[in-house]
Amino acid sequence: MLNCQAEGVPEPTVVWKKAKDGKSGDYEEIIERSYTKLLANGSLFLQNIKEDREGYYLCQASNGIGNPIGKLVQVKVNSPPYFSAPSHIVTVKKGDTAKLQCTVSGDLPIQIQWIRAGASLDLNSPNGYRLSMKQESTSDDGVRAELTISGTEPGDGGAYFCQASNMYGKDQQLVQLLVQEPPESPSDLKTVLVTSRAINIQWHHASVNSAEVSHFIVQHKSGNDGSWKQVELNGQLRGCLLEDLKPATRYLIRVFAEGRAGRSVPSETLVVITEPQQPAGPPLNIVARPASSSQLLVTWSPPVQELRNGDIQGYNLGFMETSSSSGVGSGSYNMTGLVGDGAEEGAEFLLTDLAKFTRYSVVVQAVNQVGPGPMSEPVTAQTLEDVPSLPPEDIRCGAASSHSLQVSWKPPPVSHCNGILQGYKLQYDSQDEAFDDFESKKTSSLTLLLPNLHKFTNYSIQVLAMTRVGEGVYSQPIYCQTSEDAPGSPEDIKVVVSSPQSLLVTWLPPKEPNGVITKYNLYTRTMTGREELAHKKTSLMSQHLSHEVKNLNEHVEYQFWITATTRVGEGQSSKVISQIPTSRVPAKISSFGGLIRRPWHSSVSFPCLMVGQPPPRRTWLRGDSVVMGGGGGGRNLQMGEGGELTIGNLQASDSDNYTCLVENNVGSDKITYMLLVQVVPSTPVLYVASATSSSILLHWRVNDNGGSPIISYLLTYKKSNGDLQKDVLHRKTVNYELKGLMCGSTYHISLLARNKLGNSYPSSPIAVRTQGQFPGTPSREAFLTPNSTSVGLKLHVWPDNGCKLLYFAVKYRPVNDIDWIVVSNSLKPQRRFTISNLVPSNEYQLQVEAFNVAGSSTGDFQFSTLTKDGDLPPPDSIMRGRISTAMLLDLRFLLPAAGVFLLLLSVIVALCAICRRLRSGRRRPKEDAQNEQNLEAQRDRYYATMQKVSLHDKIPETSEEISPYATFQLEPPALLHSFRYQDDSIIPGCASTPPMSISKMRRRRRSSGRKTDVDSEDSEESDHDPLTSSRTESSNHLDKKHQHDTRYIYHGAQSSTSSDISPMAEQKSLPRRGPKSRWLATPSRSGNLRAPHMALTETPGPFRNGSELSEAECDIDTLKKLKLGLRSSLWSKPSGSQGGGGQGDYSIAV
Repeated sequence: MLNCQAEGVPEPTVVWKKAKDGKSGDYEEIIERSYTKLLANGSLFLQNIKEDREGYYLCQASNGIGNPIGKLVQVKVNSPPYFSAPSHIVTVKKGDTAKLQCTVSGDLPIQIQWIRAGASLDLNSPNGYRLSMKQESTSDDGVRAELTISGTEPGDGGAYFCQASNMYGKDQQLVQLLVQEPPESPSDLKTVLVTSRAINIQWHHASVNSAEVSHFIVQHKSGNDGSWKQVELNGQLRGCLLEDLKPATRYLIRVFAEGRAGRSVPSETLVVITEPQQPAGPPLNIVARPASSSQLLVTWSPPVQELRNGDIQGYNLGFMETSSSSGVGSGSYNMTGLVGDGAEEGAEFLLTDLAKFTRYSVVVQAVNQVGPGPMSEPVTAQTLEDVPSLPPEDIRCGAASSHSLQVSWKPPPVSHCNGILQGYKLQYDSQDEAFDDFESKKTSSLTLLLPNLHKFTNYSIQVLAMTRVGEGVYSQPIYCQTSEDAPGSPEDIKVVVSSPQSLLVTWLPPKEPNGVITKYNLYTRTMTGREELAHKKTSLMSQHLSHEVKNLNEHVEYQFWITATTRVGEGQSSKVISQIPTSRVPAKISSFGGLIRRPWHSSVSFPCLMVGQPPPRRTWLRGDSVVMGGGGGGRNLQMGEGGELTIGNLQASDSDNYTCLVENNVGSDKITYMLLVQVVPSTPVLYVASATSSSILLHWRVNDNGGSPIISYLLTYKKSNGDLQKDVLHRKTVNYELKGLMCGSTYHISLLARNKLGNSYPSSPIAVRTQGQFPGTPSREAFLTPNSTSVGLKLHVWPDNGCKLLYFAVKYRPVNDIDWIVVSNSLKPQRRFTISNLVPSNEYQLQVEAFNVAGSSTGDFQFSTLTKDGDLPPPDSIMRGRISTAMLLDLRFLLPAAGVFLLLLSVIVALCAICRRLRSGRRRPKEDAQNEQNLEAQRDRYYATMQKVSLHDKIPETSEEISPYATFQLEPPALLHSFRYQDDSIIPGCASTPPMSISKMRRRRRSSGRKTDVDSEDSEESDHDPLTSSRTESSNHLDKKHQHDTRYIYHGAQSSTSSDISPMAEQKSLPRRGPKSRWLATPSRSGNLRAPHMALTETPGPFRNGSELSEAECDIDTLKKLKLGLRSSLWSKPSGSQGGGGQGDYSIAV
């Protein structure tokens, strides 16, 4: 309340003013409003005063008379802190930074602190690292405070109080922090429909209104793409259709839910592979190039990845012949399917069995699991040239003259030229044995004149065509003969005096008849000195080779010559020979000698016509030896009436010089025949020059042609287990290359030569192996490329070892199955093959057998398919298949399984028996063990035993084998002091025979584990027993005694006197044979001599009576006897009767 009262006449009016900006000088009138009242008495009443009311107030009174008067009042407000609003809300998304601010007014200084849940926030708390606080002054003298919370979590939400205080009071403001969480991620993401181009998906989300989820975001990307593509959907939808996808593509799909609080974490990623489609693009980079004259190698790359629309499982390759000019085929493509050759690095295929030197158009189309795609653009390639496969056609020849032939022909068929013809080669060979003509000529024309031939001679002619590669095959021979001509001169002429008025003229036919001799012309000329008196021509028939000219004058010179005539005309004359008839006729021969060839096994006659007066004497010589006419002769030699020498059944050994000698008193003459018997050629010498994988080069020589020119050779060869093949070779051939042979195969080759006499003996067969062998086997790493549901076979890496692979046989099975799944038994060689429809993470056995002409090889491979994600499966997750019922019933499984079962059963039975024996051995009482220890200690000096021979023990044969302390039942004279008596004073309880059944039962119970170290040590010591080796007389007694079941053994002290038959000063301890008595005491091994306990066999209960003593009483009695120095005795009662009484046999060993 600000009072301002003024007095005056008239009554003054009071006006209140407040200084602007809190400074005096410039005032503004105060108007009455809320919390500001102007009272009638002039006072100013301010209610709910705040800092904005602080300042200078001016009370001004005026009544219109004189100057107004005023009073200046300064109002100062002392303000506690206060906030403009009691609370506000801060909203933040989870994970974002929350800033909580409050602005407070009031008098400074103002202290601010943040309170939550009734406690101040502490920056040093475990979560204090996420908190930060700051405060600053505002322009209106206030204070602004800020609390920052980084990485907000749902637990950070709640009420925060900004509390301000000063010296005048305090106030607080509620700041409500709301942490908004993103929506839950969608769940149960699944596919509803999958096609090659679209995927329809659905999901589940718990939201029920759009306030929580405003929309869904569906993201997808292909497995090979790094960027996500997204589709936004209304928050009320729970499904989406993704379209415009690629076929056979692996897509990753996830869904987000987004609301005001942000985006949820993605759902689980759904992996979907779209359905495949036929490839949309052709293979790329198709190249066809010739590999040989009948092969084209085609290579290509797979289609573009985006156009494959699936897994390329193979290709279709088509080819057809095309025109060389247009490159366009006239027919349809011959398609060949290549399964599984879809490698990323490309594929190749060798087209075989094509026509030679032919252009082909080739196309390729890819095939996936749906079907084939489009064909590629055709590419063309031409196979290489080769030699012509057929000879020229229509070969004709004719005689151009007597010494030339004209030959003509036509080219081979175009389809068999196999290239561009470069020319022709013609070979011709004389068929006359007298002429060894063999020549060849080349020409590029279709006719050829063969000059300088022999007249009237038959020739064989063959023609072949040539390309740039080489020579083709010869045609079959045709035969032509040159024309007739005038003959040559007769080879020889002879004139001899046959009588005083006649001369005999003989001659030989011409060497070159040049045709058929039709007649001979004999010319005669009479001479007187140098003048010719007469001239005469006489024609003779062609078969006449002699003529006698008669009625001649003595002492006149006559000259003769002769010519031959053919249809062409008369030939040249022979030499002119002169002769003068005389009255004296010397011995002369009109026949002609010379070289004569005859085949073997034939006959030959050597004429020897002679003249002379008186008649001459004829003699035949072989070499220098007389064979006829002088007492000689031979088995195949005969002389005819005309004096000719005949040799029959000619052999090679008959070849020689044969001479006919004639003589009379006027003169003599002789002629010589050189006989050459023609035989078959000698065996050719054949050897191999070289061998390749498909050919063998042979060379040979013939040392002797048998006197007749070689006509041809016959080469025979056969593959092992193959058919015999023959090649007829020209007579001039000395080497030959066998072609087209199988790789890696052994061939047996032989050669024989032919002449007109026949065939030679064939050469010894030689075995030649072409290069190469059966296929090898590749490594698993190089051969196999497993995938999740398939495995790729790289067939091109299979080693062929030099022989081309023919085909493969492929089969597989899961490792635990016995039934094979056959993929193919005739798979063509190709670069790659794929086996599909396998199970991921499964182990398989693969068997591939490769075949070539040399044989086959089998590769066994084991592999595991990859996981569904394409990763290597861990070893423990590999499925090895299931053991099928068929496998369980298979003998290959049953027999080993039965053997293992029986072995395990035997081991179990043996273990049970051992355990039973061990338990039986542990039943011995404690005293028994102590007795055995005592007995062992003293056994070296106090141990005597009566060995009971079991039914199966060997009867000792020598004294070395028998224990010297064994007890025998002897006849009375024996020194063992055996005697029979009945003595009731013997304590039955100490030496009674137990029943047979009880004894056997004890033996069974004690049979295991009762042989101790004492037995083994005793055995070793007894082996060195110094007894003489002799046959014992007591063996028969043992044979009878061993049937008794006597088991009563006493061990007594050393006797002071030894037995008469004992060779030793001390007794030796002997081995026990058979089980020990459970009451057997063992001497102590200590150095002090003391009497051991007596060992008694306990009589079972049913056989005890009142007179029996206890075991302890028996022991005491025995000890007393020992102390008195009684003899050590071993008592044994036979077990012949079941009763305790009756007469018995007893043996006492001293």
